[in-house]
Amino acid sequence: MNKAKQASIHIRCDQKLADEFKKAVEQNGYTKSLVIRELMQEYIDNSKKHNSPTQQATVRPAILKNETDKPLREMSSDDLLKLAIRMAEKHI
Repeated sequence: MNKAKQASIHIRCDQKLADEFKKAVEQNGYTKSLVIRELMQEYIDNSKKHNSPTQQATVRPAILKNETDKPLREMSSDDLLKLAIRMAEKHI
């Protein structure tokens, strides 16, 4: 990561969700920042593929597990973080 140009992204979520995320990443030997950066990059890469089967196979089941059929842009920050955690757990 280029330290010369960094950005911070702040999100709001339930305390319980934040605590569970912290615990999950620490148990796997990662940091919250690393997991979120990896998920962000994966999302960008998948977005460039324009609805590729890989993206559908990864994102769609995770969304459906949350029993919501909303597009990502309409999901709350809590739901997006839960989705990110589930996706991270599949790839760790």
